Amino acid sequence: MRRLRLRPVLTGVSVAIPQGTPLLPEECACCGKPATHHLAARRRDGVSLLVGYCDECAEHQASASSRVLALGLSSLLLGLVTASGLPLLAPRAGMLVLVLLACVAALLPVFFLLFPQRQIEAPHVARGRAVVWERGQRLWCAGERYGPRVAELNQARAWPATAREALGSAWLSAGPLVAIGAACLSYFVYHPLLRVINLGSARIEVAVDGARLVSVDATSNESPSAGALVRVPAGQHVLSVSSAVDGSALARVDVDFQSGAVHLFAPGASETCFWLETTGYGQEQLVKPSYQPLVSEDHFWALPGGIDTWFSANPAPSDPHSHSSGGLLTALRQAPCAEAPPEARAPE
Repeated sequence: MRRLRLRPVLTGVSVAIPQGTPLLPEECACCGKPATHHLAARRRDGVSLLVGYCDECAEHQASASSRVLALGLSSLLLGLVTASGLPLLAPRAGMLVLVLLACVAALLPVFFLLFPQRQIEAPHVARGRAVVWERGQRLWCAGERYGPRVAELNQARAWPATAREALGSAWLSAGPLVAIGAACLSYFVYHPLLRVINLGSARIEVAVDGARLVSVDATSNESPSAGALVRVPAGQHVLSVSSAVDGSALARVDVDFQSGAVHLFAPGASETCFWLETTGYGQEQLVKPSYQPLVSEDHFWALPGGIDTWFSANPAPSDPHSHSSGGLLTALRQAPCAEAPPEARAPE
């Protein structure tokens, strides 16, 4: 079995180029035939040198570049497809698993670089570029005859040197990096937030499709820290509630978790009213807050966006004569129906 090697070693000639514009032979730097194309060899400081190649060598250089481009695009597409599709196929997969699998998928095309490349056949001396810049104003030439000719034309010193063949590119890292970012974004989109408020008298266990989700302590007062905030898989599911004390079933609700939304589930809230309370400030100040009752027999809601305050009142309005442009703030409120504002109670 042939040994896998990512970057084969090529033998060649290193030429110490003097200051100024170097002279190059009018022949192909790879096979020695008459040059018909000129490709730029760029140095790190931006200096470019036009190197001659024949039709055949220019073609296999373009093929080498196209191969890297194809691997890069394949890596990017595989990473994006995995990151966007896996949350639908495996909705219970955690974010760490999703990121790991998306990264592995993006790396699969890069593994093709590990397979042995086709041997270079004479008179060719390189699959890619036959002339590249090295550090210290040195020019490395893969052709053992081409290098001494460059040294002769420029009255420079030359010596045998080896170099690693460049089979990849730094751009190949774009696929895994984009896949990691897309996987994180996909997880948050396909796993919306659910806030569970336990308004019963004892601790409860909440499950999604029979799988335990979270335990929630009982609370009776309106509090911004009440309940539990968790992420759930988007789509249609069954929420079930049982007692943490004796395991008895308390509720079972068919729900639809909407991607990107925030949801509220309040088991044991038969005597509690929920509403959205909007308060104006500055030039937007209202005569009095507006109320939007939240009505649901199952005590489950997909909440609208733009909620500024959870389970507490909005700050008191400032001076009504203020010239501030102000704005509107919306609070999600709760209270026993007997104590809730009349406008916040569900119509009977």
